[in-house]
Amino acid sequence: MTRLSVNLNKVCLVRNSRGGNHPDPLAIARICLDAGAAGLTLHPRADARHARLDDVIAFMTLPEVASGAVELNVEGDLRPELMRCALEAGAHQFTVVPVTPGEVTSSRGWRAYDDHEALAAAVRFFNGQMRVSVFCDATKTSVAYAARAGADAVEFYTGAFAQAYGTPAGEALLEDLGVAADYARELGLRIHAGHDLDTVNLPACLARLRPDEVSIGHAIMAEALVDGFEAVVKRYLAVTSAA
Repeated sequence: MTRLSVNLNKVCLVRNSRGGNHPDPLAIARICLDAGAAGLTLHPRADARHARLDDVIAFMTLPEVASGAVELNVEGDLRPELMRCALEAGAHQFTVVPVTPGEVTSSRGWRAYDDHEALAAAVRFFNGQMRVSVFCDATKTSVAYAARAGADAVEFYTGAFAQAYGTPAGEALLEDLGVAADYARELGLRIHAGHDLDTVNLPACLARLRPDEVSIGHAIMAEALVDGFEAVVKRYLAVTSAA
C-alpha cells in the first residue's frame, strides 16, 4: 500500500498570517495521525513563510513520530541550517527540492544546472542516519542525477501532470512519469510522488507509478476547510489503500 504523508505547510501559512499559534500545526497533525496518516511533511523555506525550523523540532515531539511509527519528511533546499535542523531533530527523511528564486511553490525536479556536488555532499552529510530523497522531473536523466549522488529515493514532481489531467497531454505526462519511475525502480530507488495530487488524479498516478509514498498538502488543506481534516485524510487513505 502507498503511504500517505500529509504536508502541513498551508496550516503553518495560515498560522503565520496572524502570528501566534492559531491554528496550531501540532493539533492538526494530531488529527491527521489519528485518522491514519503514515507520515507528515514540512517544507521550511528560507523566508519562513509557512513551516519553520522550530516546527520540525516540535513535530518530533509527537509520540508516533518520536518512536518512528510515523515518518517526518523534511523538504527543502540544501542550506546548512535546514540540513542541520533535520539531522539534529532526528527526522526520518530529507527530500531535496531545488528552488527557483521568486517561486510561489516548487515547480521542477533536479536538473543539469543544479549543484550536483552539493547534492552528493548532502547525502554524505546525512550518512545513512535518514533516508534522502530527491525531487525529480519525469525523466531518466533527472533520476540518474539522484542515483549518482547516492540518494535512497526520488520524489517525482507531478504538478504538470495534475494540471493537464484528463487531456491527451496529461496522459503523455503520466506515461513519462511511469517510464521514469520504472527506471528508478530498476536502480533500486524508492518511488515517491507529490505536487497538486488530489482524489481525482491520484488513482491514475498510483496505478502507473506504484509509488511507495505520496506527499499531499494543498488539496487536503483545501478540502479540509469544508469537510475537516479527519474526513479528508480518511478519504485520501481510502484511495491509496485501494491502489
